[in-house]
Amino acid sequence: MEIKSRREFKTGVEYSREFTWVDRPGSGFSFPCDHGGNLVPTDNPDAERNRRSCLDGTYAVVDRGVSERAWSYRVPAVGICEVCGRDVTLGGFTNTCECSADYNMSGHLLAPREQWGSETGESVADILAADSDYENYRDDFDNY
Repeated sequence: MEIKSRREFKTGVEYSREFTWVDRPGSGFSFPCDHGGNLVPTDNPDAERNRRSCLDGTYAVVDRGVSERAWSYRVPAVGICEVCGRDVTLGGFTNTCECSADYNMSGHLLAPREQWGSETGESVADILAADSDYENYRDDFDNY
């Protein structure tokens, strides 16, 4: 299989300026900002009205300052199917093309399903269940 795009791990940080109602702790407003608390401009008139009301004292809110949220996610690799030429996302232990060709997570074409488990006595269902186990394995592995 030719790999069209490699797997990526994306990370980033988002900031927001938080305001909570004086008489309703735990509820309020959150507006996108930079790390210094400078609010990001918006074209939404309702959001702009709420931001202005939080900042000018119209709303009875407490300015909680800047909140930082880190995020990350995986973008799986994509390969070109050797059988039909379609794109195949390689996000799991077993990855099936629309034409029914199966690939492992590295993009290697697997034997036809009727041959699966012939040496081990496993069923196709047992083998495909590895995808759910793989999510846990992959998360544990990524922690090292």
